[in-house]
Amino acid sequence: MDKYIIDGGVPLRGEYRIRGAKNSVLPIMAATVCKAGVYELYDCPRIGDVFAMEEILQSLGAGTRWKDSCIVIDSRNISESKISKEMMQGMRSSVFLLGSLLTRCGEACIYKPGGCRIGKRPIDIHINGLDELGFEIETLGEEVRCKGRCCGGTVTLPYPSVGATENLIMAALGGRHDTIIKNCATEPEIVDFASFLKTCGFQVHGAGSDTIFIKGGECLHRQDTMYFIMEDRIEAATYMMAVAGTGGKATFRNIRPEVLKSVINVLERMGTSIKSYENIMEVSAPRKLKSPGFVVTQPYPGFPTDCQPQLMTLLTCAEGLCTIREEIFESRFTHKKELVKMGANIEICGKNAIIKGVSFLSGTEVAALDLRGGAALTLAGLMAQGRSEIKHIEHISRGYEDFDKGIRSLGGLIERKKDEEQEKKNKPVC
Repeated sequence: MDKYIIDGGVPLRGEYRIRGAKNSVLPIMAATVCKAGVYELYDCPRIGDVFAMEEILQSLGAGTRWKDSCIVIDSRNISESKISKEMMQGMRSSVFLLGSLLTRCGEACIYKPGGCRIGKRPIDIHINGLDELGFEIETLGEEVRCKGRCCGGTVTLPYPSVGATENLIMAALGGRHDTIIKNCATEPEIVDFASFLKTCGFQVHGAGSDTIFIKGGECLHRQDTMYFIMEDRIEAATYMMAVAGTGGKATFRNIRPEVLKSVINVLERMGTSIKSYENIMEVSAPRKLKSPGFVVTQPYPGFPTDCQPQLMTLLTCAEGLCTIREEIFESRFTHKKELVKMGANIEICGKNAIIKGVSFLSGTEVAALDLRGGAALTLAGLMAQGRSEIKHIEHISRGYEDFDKGIRSLGGLIERKKDEEQEKKNKPVC
């Protein structure tokens, strides 16, 4: 296991190019199962979740290889329709393969997935939607077995779940009849996902709105498909907040401002200056930020829950009082305890986190408990006075490629080192 060693208090300055989106590439990788072919996915981030999805695809019979930031997936020899419990529980996004396997094989056997420890994330919406589309479903404890073909029709989601929207789209691709999904998620990653499917020859319309239409019948599929993954707006927001929190100035390339409107709005209310030029954003901030007063996480286009932990870190040293209301996940304040160790003044009241800005944070040893919380603690280390150690950074590596290298490219004093103490604890006793 590794850890980050950070010497804080250095303003981040320079230029950084945003990588491809984790939340876009994972369902797209799953979608390569839908139809036999060779797929080249460019701007694919080399992160833990992508490697985990790659391993699952290999277990199903797919071939994979890398060319720099491009992953090539050959799904022509897929024959397996069951995913092991160990693989499923290693990554939440493995659930996407339920819909793609049903379209490819007419059956699927999976286990309820694992992933971040940010609260209950049941797949009931996925299962109920598949049931409405005519699939036969049997649940045996953690095991879920499905079979059949999509019968078409109209499904209305009880909540605009991103994962359920993508899963039902994939399941509908194998049907002979048209399918309409209402109350869909409208995230930019859904638009990117649908764009990939169109490139493959599938007919999917309405992505980005709350109603998506999937035409049944044969796919107009080309044997080889090349696709460029959209930029990662959450990575962009994380780096922007790191610059803002350290009072720095940086230029970010490969990021469209329109996919980050809610984040830009909050940062500007805090005193950050943000200038946009097509796919370039310039961010500069004063040494002391102001509290925006109140922020609530919501489905897109609202403020993203995946940016809430990083924002909480910024607020720990901002002037004034701010309340963050978390409306997406019920246990997404686990980073609060670690921030308090660094001197933050935070109280949790149900869905609300009340943050009163302090003069400074002090470097200390803290532990990442999940992906975005780990990123937030890294930001705290960059903002703090003195040295910080961030343990369990394997959580961070799930969603950020070479996070330490990216920060160093902007002048941050951060090193990645072996956590020898943790390795001794984990070493089995003979």
